[in-house]
Amino acid sequence: MNNRFIFKRKSNGFYTFLLLILGLGGLFFVDGCDRIGTDPGPVVLVVGDQQLTADVLKQNLVFASEDLPISAKETENIKTVLLDNIIDRYLILEYAKKHGIDVSEKEFQARLNDIKKGYSESLFEETLLRKWGDPEVWIKRFKEQIVIEKVINSVTIDMEPPDYKEMKARFESNPNHYKRPEQVKFRQIFCRTRNKADELYGKIRSGENLAALARKYSEGPEAENGGEVGWVAKGTLEEPLDKMLFQMAQGHISPVTKGASGYHIFEIIDRRPGGFQAFSEIIGDIEKDLYRTRRMSFFKKWLQSLRSDITVKINQKAIDNLEFS
Repeated sequence: MNNRFIFKRKSNGFYTFLLLILGLGGLFFVDGCDRIGTDPGPVVLVVGDQQLTADVLKQNLVFASEDLPISAKETENIKTVLLDNIIDRYLILEYAKKHGIDVSEKEFQARLNDIKKGYSESLFEETLLRKWGDPEVWIKRFKEQIVIEKVINSVTIDMEPPDYKEMKARFESNPNHYKRPEQVKFRQIFCRTRNKADELYGKIRSGENLAALARKYSEGPEAENGGEVGWVAKGTLEEPLDKMLFQMAQGHISPVTKGASGYHIFEIIDRRPGGFQAFSEIIGDIEKDLYRTRRMSFFKKWLQSLRSDITVKINQKAIDNLEFS
């Protein structure tokens, strides 16, 4: 499934990637790092060969916090946590540089093409401009994210997968964790304007096929598949869309429904009830969960060790005085 319009807003920023995937939180502290003297100077943070001025660090802090569900005041309160994650990001990039880990143009284009699937060229450019202003900034960040993913893969490649006994124990200790939520499989037409959505809804009411109309008129990335989104669990979507989908019967078509990005017309293809699953049904999911947890723990320890291998210097006085919104 590849729908970028209807799901609850989730960050694609690298810092939230670190917070969520690596679970860094407040686990890494800068107390053990060298401190730059009391004179702020033009540089406020040094990580290896990388030097950050106050302006650059402020940009990093804003980027790190932009998708977190916190107010500007709360952002100030967690500046230390964000700073730690910024340092970790630069540590990983410094490690990559020292070990020749980079992204080729071929790799970058392949990943870019994957992201652009379902977008027209103009819609993709519009999306970048709306969120980033300068597409070159996004390209730089995206290339860095690919490099960081390659570092994570390289340092965790030799980890042993969990065995059957571990997986069985995980399942038996917490069966509720593996309950399957109610799911629906649906197709949709997505329009940015109400007038267009109403026009297409009228065509459907007159007997025209939703899938055919989606291919021709929908502005969602799944349009080329006749608007088919696939299976979605209850609670995954924006609240008004989720409410509409999970009250509909199989085969039914919704009225025009407003979402955060535009207007939707849904058709329910199939439904799955929620409930407990047998161990044999979800052994693969349990293996992935255990491996992800083990990998996260390993990578945290590895990342912490970089602080003794790569020089980190902080002008704490200048950072304490740094304001951002």
